[in-house]
Amino acid sequence: MIIKKPKIELDSFNDTQNLDVKYGLNKEIKYCKKCLMSNQRPNMCPEHLHTIDTQKATIKFNDDYCDACKLTDNKKDVDWDKRDFELRKLLEKYRSKDGSYDVLVPGSGGKDSFYVAHKLKYEYGMHPLTCTFAPNIPTEWGKHNFYNWINAGFANYLFNCDNLIHRFITRLSIETLLHPFQPWILGQKNFPTKFAAKLKIPLIIYGENPAEYGNPNEKYYDDMLMEWFACDDLSKISIAGIPIRKLRYDYSLKENELDPYIPLTFDQFKKADLKCVAFSYFENWHPQKNYYYTVKNSDFKPSPERTLGTYSKYASIDDKIDDLHFYTTKVKFGIGRTHYDVAQEIRSGDLTTQEGKSLINKYDGEYPDRFLTEILQYLSINKDEFPQKYKFFEEPVINQDYFDDLCDSFRSPHIWKKTNLGWVPRKSINDES
Repeated sequence: MIIKKPKIELDSFNDTQNLDVKYGLNKEIKYCKKCLMSNQRPNMCPEHLHTIDTQKATIKFNDDYCDACKLTDNKKDVDWDKRDFELRKLLEKYRSKDGSYDVLVPGSGGKDSFYVAHKLKYEYGMHPLTCTFAPNIPTEWGKHNFYNWINAGFANYLFNCDNLIHRFITRLSIETLLHPFQPWILGQKNFPTKFAAKLKIPLIIYGENPAEYGNPNEKYYDDMLMEWFACDDLSKISIAGIPIRKLRYDYSLKENELDPYIPLTFDQFKKADLKCVAFSYFENWHPQKNYYYTVKNSDFKPSPERTLGTYSKYASIDDKIDDLHFYTTKVKFGIGRTHYDVAQEIRSGDLTTQEGKSLINKYDGEYPDRFLTEILQYLSINKDEFPQKYKFFEEPVINQDYFDDLCDSFRSPHIWKKTNLGWVPRKSINDES
């Protein structure tokens, strides 16, 4: 199976009456009147079922306001003292009597995972073990903060998979899905649950529940959905958007090479009696507050430079491929990193809607040239490193022109139009009253 250079169908962007809508997105583009989030934003779903034909479930709107803003309003009526009591009651159920590990906290040592682990140990008296699925291309400041996490009093298991295989699967993922983060997302979802089952630590506590960002509110309770971490039939899963059987037979990938990306089955999940919990359910979750807490209680360092594509320096800064990932979300859904950050900070009360608009106009969708040379080298399948995998690509080495063409082939005509100035959104936040 040879992957060929993408073809861009520019004619499909010319018909303004019957514009093609990709990925099952909403044909009419809307923006939340409060947080500015777009109704093109996909909700979190089981990543192991993601294929090129997946139709996206998107954030819902009610009276011009999105579900994430609705949840924020509902929080005003939450009895947080009662939620704290519920958390303490839950933790007491799992607390070890002999000081052995009793809760697993996945993360990278960023502000949120540090916050959760530190609170569990030093405020709630738990004995957390931390675990990390290694980033693709770690930043220097990300490495500093990872070791800062350990130095603050935490043991950690860091899983590094076969990097040649991970690079190959990441290349497949960007070719089939324009999703450079997908293999890493699969790894960081599946490693903690498998690791917890192996060590017999049934309680896993994450930072926020996806409902904080727009997943349906009716599914927001202390448990995370098992469907995000497990599957009913391993033969039905896909990795990099490709069915697992094709990866085995067409691309000659072995079981041990695919294992990091494969979830537990429902039966295995239930047999291990795993409970995946969102810390955000039990307190009024505020990412900026987590940052200040982490700085106060450790040697956490923000990035020395503004994160490309946004205005901040302290969130999701551990992997160089972040820049590329958020550029691809802008291409596919018209939503870049600034847009995601602004929406969250408006809901948290850190920005006004007008300030958010200004930041989106200034930074959203910046071209990811900061680490691009290194990333394209990472994604290239050269003959010396990949003698057996080289044959699967018409153009094994990916350069900037190839990357740009690939991105353009994933644009949806209902979001983008081509002009003399380049690609321009058909509707922006500036079009909203």
